[in-house]
Amino acid sequence: MSSRPAISIHLPRTLFVSSCPIEGVVELDFRQIQPDNIQQVYIKLRGLAKTVVERESSDRESRSTYRELTPLVREDVLLWTRGTAYPSPGSDTLRLPFRFHLPPDLPPSFHDAFLHSWASVRYSVTAVGTRPSGGGVFGSGDRVFRVPIAVVPRDVLGLRARDTLVALQAGGACKWRSGVVEQKLRRGLWGEYATAQVTLLLPDTPVRPLFVPIPFEIHVKTTSAPVARAKADAHPADKPVFPPPPVAYSEVEFKLRRQLRLCAKGYRAEPLTDVAAFAWFPGAAVDTDVPEREWVPLAAEGKGKGKEKGVWVQRSSFRSTFTLDCPPSFELDHLKCEYLLELKVPFPGIGNNAHMTVPITITSGLESSLAKDDPRPYVPQNPANFLNLKQSYWDASHYDYELHDD
Repeated sequence: MSSRPAISIHLPRTLFVSSCPIEGVVELDFRQIQPDNIQQVYIKLRGLAKTVVERESSDRESRSTYRELTPLVREDVLLWTRGTAYPSPGSDTLRLPFRFHLPPDLPPSFHDAFLHSWASVRYSVTAVGTRPSGGGVFGSGDRVFRVPIAVVPRDVLGLRARDTLVALQAGGACKWRSGVVEQKLRRGLWGEYATAQVTLLLPDTPVRPLFVPIPFEIHVKTTSAPVARAKADAHPADKPVFPPPPVAYSEVEFKLRRQLRLCAKGYRAEPLTDVAAFAWFPGAAVDTDVPEREWVPLAAEGKGKGKEKGVWVQRSSFRSTFTLDCPPSFELDHLKCEYLLELKVPFPGIGNNAHMTVPITITSGLESSLAKDDPRPYVPQNPANFLNLKQSYWDASHYDYELHDD
């Protein structure tokens, strides 16, 4: 008995783009097709969005589950009928090419699960061999071979942003967009306030495309509470002045977060999760600049030698890049996916950390599908999973894909 399935699909590992074709081959093993009594073989393309929300009853003794399903694409093509085509002489395999064309404006592939809610946007190509015992087309006795595929929207705007970022890598210039947060802080409950200012610089592009390095700069400036010059001179040179700015990028927390807003039968959930941490790691290319602290006298403050007041100004800067490999931002009737950058700079003391959030729109930056052997310079390093989707997305036996079998 052959270990090969009677029906199989050969589809190159590709990140497919809406409005673009999907091309592959279905192989029929006639050593199994004939005794298995397969009468016809269909190839079908499916796309389906699903949201699920669980709610506990008022007495907390039961839990109800609510679902919403949104069909995105549904195409069926008859590839083969028994008696119409056979393998070449000396071969047991019949190869049947197929081609679909993805509709425009499809949302990206997506899957995530939370404590009492989950959401998915799944696409698949499935070959179905129908048998008389299957109860009709796509019956329970049919032979099914399914391949999940990853899809992203076609994106002209992101393509222009990608060109800008690629030019930056080559030494070009661009405008920068800044986010600034400033706060007062002190070491304890009493005393004069110091200040901290944190600035995040990003290229001034309307969207952030996938798979291309995006440069960023983090600038931290702290200003101490006013202090007499004599006291300032007595401060040890090797001891930081409060509030000390971070001197290493590893002290800063910079990450990407995803805000989902999903709905099922009127019940809502809004999970917020971490997607990626742009953390320091050995070998990371981070340009760090920590100049010497600077004494800035205050006009008309204090009288007499050593009593003049001033402040210590300290600075640190970090420059590096990050790359996005997650499903782009999208919005459907029952599911919305948004992203934000979150920056935290720590300072000593309770409640003194500086926080900043910057909403961003992530897009594919692609106008055509991307294969693992694509010569374009921005092919991701892990072509087996372009969008860093959870492994359950690629599980063809996952119960969500049974919804594709209609």
